[in-house]
Amino acid sequence: MHEAATFPVTDAYRGMRLDRFLQQMLPRMSRASVQTAIATRVTLASGASAKANRRLVVGESVTIAPHGVARANGEVGASSQDAGRENAPIAVLARGDGWIVVDKPAGLATTPMVRRPGADVATRLRMSPAHRLDRYTSGCLLLTSEPQLARSFDRAFREHRIGKEYVAVVEGEPPAARFEVDAPLGVDVHSRVTGKIAVLPDGAPARTLFTVLACFGERTLLRAEPRTGRRHQIRVHLAHIGLPIVGDVLYGPDERNFIRLQRGQPFAVPPGLLPGRHLLHAHRLRFADPGHGGAIDVQAPWPGDLGFADAMRGDGLAPGAASS
Repeated sequence: MHEAATFPVTDAYRGMRLDRFLQQMLPRMSRASVQTAIATRVTLASGASAKANRRLVVGESVTIAPHGVARANGEVGASSQDAGRENAPIAVLARGDGWIVVDKPAGLATTPMVRRPGADVATRLRMSPAHRLDRYTSGCLLLTSEPQLARSFDRAFREHRIGKEYVAVVEGEPPAARFEVDAPLGVDVHSRVTGKIAVLPDGAPARTLFTVLACFGERTLLRAEPRTGRRHQIRVHLAHIGLPIVGDVLYGPDERNFIRLQRGQPFAVPPGLLPGRHLLHAHRLRFADPGHGGAIDVQAPWPGDLGFADAMRGDGLAPGAASS
C-alpha cells in the first residue's frame, strides 16, 4: 500500500469488529498484517482508539496509512499548518471579574475535540466558553471561570441581551444593501457529513440581518447580525441565498471538500487562505458586565486574511479595546 486508504462504515458493517472489517476491505492482507496495522497505522475518524475488537458504528470511517507511516497523536496526516494554528497565541481583548473576551484564532477549536486533545481555547485557558465559534471562524469569544457566571451569561445569550456582530466575505452580489434572511434551520439528513445544517420547512426559527459594507469584483463584505443563535446560522443562511462564504468547505459548492479536509487530502483552496479557513469573523460583542452592570463593547482586530482593510476603516469597523 503506497497511499492512505479510508473506508466508510456503512449499515452492512454495523457492529462489526475492526479487525474483521479490515480483513473484508483488504482481503489480500493476512490476519497478522491486519493486527500489526491496527497497532501502528490505523485510525478512526471519530478519534476513538483503534483496537482489534472495537465494534464499529455507522458513519465512522477507518483510515490505514501506507507502510512506514505511523500514526502520530492518534491522527494520520495532521498538517504542520494545523499545528501552527492550534498553537497560535490567544489575545485577551477585555476582562472582568470572572470573565474574559479573547480573539480566537481561526483553526483553533472553542471546546475539546476528540481528534485533537488540548488543541482548543477552553483547555488552553482553563475556562468555560459562554458561547461557541466554529473552529475556522475567528474573533470575539467570551469565557468564564465561575459556574454561576456561566449560567448568567447563558441566560443573557438565550434572552438576546448580548449583541453579536460578525463580518463575512461572500461570493456573489447581495439582493439589496440591507436585507434579512428568515429561514428555519435543522439537521440535513441527506448530507454525508454528520451534523450539517440546512434550511428546512419544519426547522427551528432563525433570522439574520445583513448589511453590505463593500464590494470588490465578485466578492462582497457583509455585516451579519444574528437575531437567533442556531448552529452555523450565518453560514447556512448565506449559502441558502446563493452567497456562500469564501473558503467555506462545508456550505460551499462541494461538501466533499470538508471530507477531504478531515482526511488530510488535498483540495482547491482560494488564493491566500489556509485549508479550512472561511472568511467569517466575530467582530463585536456587546453586553452588560455582571459585576457592575456597565456596558461592555469589545471589537476583535481585523484579520489579515479577510481583506477589505480600507473598507473596514471607512465604515468605522476599526478594532478597539473594550469600553464601559
